[in-house]
Amino acid sequence: MDEELEESDELECAQHGKAHATYVCEHLIAHPVQNWHCDYPDADNPWPDAWCAICDAHYQTEGEWNERNEDLVPIKLLCHGCYEDARSASLDRIDGAASDAWSNFLDTCYEDLQKKTEQLNQEFDLGSHQRYDWDQVKGELVFSNDGVAAVVARIDFIGSYSSRTDTWLWAWANFHLLENVRARVQAVRDFGEVHDYPCLTTPKWTAEEVNAWEMAAVAAHVLNARGIYRSPREGGASFLLIREISTA
Repeated sequence: MDEELEESDELECAQHGKAHATYVCEHLIAHPVQNWHCDYPDADNPWPDAWCAICDAHYQTEGEWNERNEDLVPIKLLCHGCYEDARSASLDRIDGAASDAWSNFLDTCYEDLQKKTEQLNQEFDLGSHQRYDWDQVKGELVFSNDGVAAVVARIDFIGSYSSRTDTWLWAWANFHLLENVRARVQAVRDFGEVHDYPCLTTPKWTAEEVNAWEMAAVAAHVLNARGIYRSPREGGASFLLIREISTA
């Protein structure tokens, strides 16, 4: 979209206070419960410009945004908080058979996770150890007793749940994490693209903790992991994917 619109990076929002500026077509503001067309976020652009299917037709005609189609797209300015709220609402766009397929898939993932959790408990009894520590650089989760490592797991970050904001944030969109522990979960995002599951492709959305467990179960299923681990923190929890695990 128009580069001139990107000169101002911050604004004051009546609802969210001081915030970052984002740009979407006015159709998404009026009717957010629809498919959002946009790039995936990156560290330099956490809230990429977004547009609806109507505006995407203009984009596809040219294969890019240029002077011939930009004037056809009514662009509006939003703060990043309003952007996230509106995009979160878009998850409600699936209904009917698509919603049933999603629910059935979640059931399959939960059943799979229950089996994996039982197996992990039988083999390693993770809840019995005095403490655990995770290391992003090494990509490891270590369970120890009296300062001695007992079990070591190779991990990835799946995402995090915030009880303060009641939101789920996928690790692939959390740029505070190191690349080596968040890159592999992009395969879950790709799976969501193929099957049109917006919960898997929307970076951040309104959620309860049960939804966080659902996303963790999906990640364990799609990536064929050994299991997951919930790491609590003040105001929420991080969910870790256990790829490999063994006694120390």
